[in-house]
Parts: sequence; structure tokens; C-alpha cells
Amino acid sequence: MTATPGTVLTLTEGQLVVDFMKLYRLLVAWMQPALLFSCAMVLIAGCTTTNFVEVRHSPENRLHARLNRSWIGAVHPSNRTTHFLSTTGFRGRSESEQMIAHCLRQQQQPERFRAASQALAELQYLAAAAVSGRDPQLAMELYLDACQDAWNYFSLPTEAGIPADPADPEHRDVSETYNASAEQLLRLMRKHLRISSDDSFRMPLTGRRLTLEIPHPSRQFAEEPPGEFEFVSDYRLLNLRARHTTAGIGVPVIINRTGQRLPDPLEKYYTTSMTFPGTLVFSFPPGVSRPREIRLQLFDPRESETMVVGDHLVPLETDISTPLARQLSNRDLSLLDTWALIRPDLAQQIEGLYMVQPYDPERIPVLMVHGFWSSPMTWMEMFNDLQADPEIRRRYQFWFYLYPTGEPVAFSAARLRETLKQVRKECDPQMRNSRLDEMVVVGHSMGGILAHSLTIDSGDSLWSAVSRQPIEQLRADTETRSALRQVFYFQSNHSVNRIVTIASPYAGSNLSNRFTRWALGSVIWLPARTLKLSRVLFDHAAEKSKERLELPRTSIDSLSPRSAMLRLVRGNPVPQPVHHHNIVAINRGRNPESWTDGVVTWKSAHLAEVDSERVIQAGHTEVLRDPNTVREIRRILIEHLTETNRRRVPVIPATQTVQTPDPTTN
Repeated sequence: MTATPGTVLTLTEGQLVVDFMKLYRLLVAWMQPALLFSCAMVLIAGCTTTNFVEVRHSPENRLHARLNRSWIGAVHPSNRTTHFLSTTGFRGRSESEQMIAHCLRQQQQPERFRAASQALAELQYLAAAAVSGRDPQLAMELYLDACQDAWNYFSLPTEAGIPADPADPEHRDVSETYNASAEQLLRLMRKHLRISSDDSFRMPLTGRRLTLEIPHPSRQFAEEPPGEFEFVSDYRLLNLRARHTTAGIGVPVIINRTGQRLPDPLEKYYTTSMTFPGTLVFSFPPGVSRPREIRLQLFDPRESETMVVGDHLVPLETDISTPLARQLSNRDLSLLDTWALIRPDLAQQIEGLYMVQPYDPERIPVLMVHGFWSSPMTWMEMFNDLQADPEIRRRYQFWFYLYPTGEPVAFSAARLRETLKQVRKECDPQMRNSRLDEMVVVGHSMGGILAHSLTIDSGDSLWSAVSRQPIEQLRADTETRSALRQVFYFQSNHSVNRIVTIASPYAGSNLSNRFTRWALGSVIWLPARTLKLSRVLFDHAAEKSKERLELPRTSIDSLSPRSAMLRLVRGNPVPQPVHHHNIVAINRGRNPESWTDGVVTWKSAHLAEVDSERVIQAGHTEVLRDPNTVREIRRILIEHLTETNRRRVPVIPATQTVQTPDPTTN
């Protein structure tokens, strides 16, 4: 058709539709290679394994930081030890043997015993370090003597008759001497002696017997050997904001689970390279200057932060962050965000629930569900910070759920429900463990929608949004109809007692627009199981019908404001007695109408009917690493413990009489 000036071009509606579809197909054909290339580049970047630790060139040694050094690098006694020698009349040559002999004589005087023990431990450490290269047997004896003298310092009260204050600088100096001596002794023992977890052997020169009491750090793996241990001091932390430690005595170590796996239905939920934090301590009997029997003990910092030395408690040196980082650097936990988005057909091979610690029936589960284009790794910063609280790590166990984020939300929610049912069946076949009925679920972004869906009953509202026909009338086999019922009809999970949603798009996200739905829809490869169900729904929906418009093809469709799944969740607040806490992220906007975290607006994330709502000044992803978010989650978990403890108060039987004091009597 040619147009002349003044001619009005008129096209029928049908012609416009045909021409638009032709143009659309041309654009798809032209842009798809570019899209695929761009996604491939993102995928390659996303597939890079994150390292959370790196090996140090030399082990960390805090003792050396306060020792004096000569211009050639030689290590000499600290100022505190030098001062003790001078004030107690030492006039000999600055040789190890003479200084040690002098301190041994000073130990005989009760008023100088503690100060002499401090100096003696340090001097014997230096003597051991000087000979370790040429005479490792002598070095082991000297390191053990240094541990013994430091132990004597801790085991006796101060001159005032009270235990030493762990915050006292002198106490910390002695702790560092003990720790450095114990670690060097362990390194030499591993190198020159054959030892195992249940060994008892004698020192090569003095014949002192060392008894190793190193059970498996987990009660669940008590019948397995504890596995090899690595020194925390060999590693430097990467990609974790904080390293959570406590100052005390002992050698922080990483216990690797390398023992034989026992038949256990929960084994499939455990990471293959599970690690445990531990602290190794040489302990000595009281009142003996050079005992013949010494124990090497392993403590679990998740269970205790102190040990008994003498008649009082002494804090343990612990590090819970480095063992976690060491575990996260293994391949099976480097779960890739982009794969789960672009290739959910492949991600389904690794989807499911992950436990980074063995299941403990005495701890309350906290299930963490990631959001769109993400993985469980997004939680690890928060997990590391939450574990720093002794009460939380004693009372909670953390589970992480991985799912293909490219799939429609309803499909992911269905498999989450089925996974939790299966885990409950395998953890508690008799359904008697009340801890599992106190579960807390924390969800970020799209994961918050999944968490919310665990608490409500759908009825037929979700199904009616995508089909006018009952499932039983569909032209499909029994297996397909059953699968559709699992996706579109669901009931609340009574194990979930509290949920926390973070930056969740209850009213949809601007991320879900026409372009993104088309772009991602053209590159996301859905699993065959999902395609089969979607095809059945699409075929049964009438052409140009509302049902076809409502059908989500990918997760980005599910995040549209008109998504049936979002309407269902938004229209059904979390019912009592389940508690719901909401966290909203904001990092831009001048008023509530424009507030957003860059992905989800405040209006979309805000909820009125919740137990609490907190606004955090952060972006959509950064909110998980914000300290204010961590503090809020910690507050909620502590509140949950308070309420669950209140419910566990035993009820007095009606037949039992309790005598109440008369307030009028004195």
C-alpha cells in the first residue's frame, strides 16, 4: 500500500494484530542470541565458586605480637616477663636455662607463684620454639611444661582469694601463652607421633602419659570417628563480615566429618563436607607440679563456652566463623544462583533442604528460604552473625531450602510443602517431637511468599484462577491430576509456628514487566515435570480466555501484581496462633508512594496484619546483611524462645494440691 499526501491510512484490527505478531517474532529471532549470550556471561560470572577462607602463609600467632623482637627478628621475652625477672633479683645471663631456673625458684614462694607461673610459661614456650627444629622431642616436653605452668596460673585464686578476671590483661597474656604452646605441641605431635582419637601414649623423654579424649563433636555422630582436624590459625576469613570468637584458653580447630557414614535417612540432607567447630585443651590434675597423667579434651563451643579449671570456670578460646567458612568453601554448598534461574531443569538435581549441622531433636528448626535469582548462600552472613549468640546456637538448628527460582512460585511452594512433610516423617516418624512444631521460617523476597504459603489453606481459589474445570474433568492421567492438585490445592503446615518475611513482593514487583517476562521466558528452561503440567493447563484453557492470561509460565510471571498466587497470599493473612513478622527494605524515595528497595516498593512489601513490622534502610539484597536486620531476627528468635518456654511449663494435675502462703502471716 502506498500513501499519498493527505491520505489517511486505515488498517483493520486483524491486520494490526498480524503485523504486530510478525514484528514480535522478528524481534525475538533477532534478540534471542544476544539474550542467550548475555545470560551465558552472567552465568559464567555466577558460577564462580566463592571462597570464604584462604590459607595463611604462616599460622596466626597472637603471642608473637606482644613478644619483643630483635633487629634480626629473634623473639625475646615480653616486657611483663622482663619486669618480673628484674624485680625478683635475676642477675644471670639472658639464657633460657638460667631464666627458667630462676622462675622455678620464685614459684616456691606462695606470694609470687602466679607471677612466676606466667613468666615461666612464656620462657618455656620460647625455649621450645628455639629447639623445635633440631630437637622436636625436647620441644614437645617444653611446650607441655609451658601449658602446665599456665594451667597453674588459672587453677589458683588470686592473692585476694577470688578467681582471675578473664578481662585482666595479665590473664589474657597467660591465655595466649597457653594457647600458642598447646597448638605448637599439637602440631609436633601430629608430625612426629602416631595419635588417634582414643589413644593413650607417653611423652618421648619424660614418660608422662597423655590420654586423648576426643569424642565426635556431634551427639548424632557419636559412633563415628571424629575425623581429622585443622587449625583455625591456618586460615584467613574471606567474604564474611565478622569473625565471631571468644577469648580464653584452648586451641580452636575445625573438625572435618570424614568418618564412615552410618545408615541414616537424614544423610541426604547433610552436606558431604560437614565441619564442626572445636576447642582442644590440655588439662592437668590439681596440686601437682609435674603430673604424670595429662588429658587432651575436645570441647564443642556450640554446647559450652567455659570449662572447670581448679575450683572455678575459665572461658574457652573459640571460633565458630572459620569452621563455617571452611565448610562453605566446599563445592556442594557453592550452589549457583544463576543456574537455579536460567536452568531450573538442571537445578532440580540439587534442590531440596540442606542441613549444615546434623539434625538435633533438642533444637528448634529455623528454615531459611532464599528469593528470586538466589541460593542458600545469601543467608550465610546472617547465619554466621546469629550463631554468635550462645543462646541461639544452643537452642536452634538452621535449615536452608534451595529451589529453582525460574519456576512459577506455586510449583516451588508445592515442593517446599512436600519436602517439609518428608523431613518431618524422617526426623520424627511418631510425630512426638514438640520442637519440630515450633519451627520458624524466614523468607526473603519470593522466599517470603513461599514461607507465607505454608501457613494458609488455598481452598479452590488458586485453581479457579487458572481453570474453570474441576481437576477431575481434565483430560489427563491420574498422576498428572494428582500433581496439579498438589500445586493448586494446599493446606497449612502445622509445624510452622512463626514466619519472618523480608522484602517480599506481596503486591508484585516492578521487576515483573512485559519485557522481563518475555526476555526471561525466552531463556529459562523449565523442567519437564513443570512443562507437562503447564501444557495441560494451557490446553484446557479457552483461547483468549482470562485463564490463559493468568497462567504463569516462569517465576517472573508469578511476581506480576495480577498473579493469582500473590492475590491468594495477600488476601489471606497468617492465621493465629502462627506469628508473622515483616521486614521492609527502603533505600530510595521521598514519600510512601515512591519508597522502594530498588526491586520491591514499600506499598508492595508493607503488611498491616502482622505481629511486628520493621523498616530497614537498605537495598533489596543488602537488607540480609544489614546489622539492623540481623538484630531484628535475633530479637524475634529470642522472643520465640520466651514464648515456647512459657508453653512448656508443666501443668499441675487437678488432683494435686498446691499450698499457697497466707499473705497476712509474716
